[in-house]
Amino acid sequence: MIDWAMVGANGLWIVGLVLGLATLSYASWDAWDTHETFRRRLGLPLPQRALALAGFLFCLGLGATSRLTWQVAVWLVLAGLFLWQVWMEMRGKR
Repeated sequence: MIDWAMVGANGLWIVGLVLGLATLSYASWDAWDTHETFRRRLGLPLPQRALALAGFLFCLGLGATSRLTWQVAVWLVLAGLFLWQVWMEMRGKR
């Protein structure tokens, strides 16, 4: 029998990882295309939001798949910090 809850939990961290890698890839291409530095492109609000959201999804997914209580706690604290960063980025404050 398929454990759909575990499939969903693993899907969360995979989507977070994909979003993070796609953001880095796009920022790299955009920096090359506009003749700017990669660091400057990553400092823009949109990539910052995307990376924070990617970190949130990644940590949430790994927290959901962890078996030990302390691991779940660490991943959820990290997810909360990334969620706080997403919230602050959406409000325009860093």
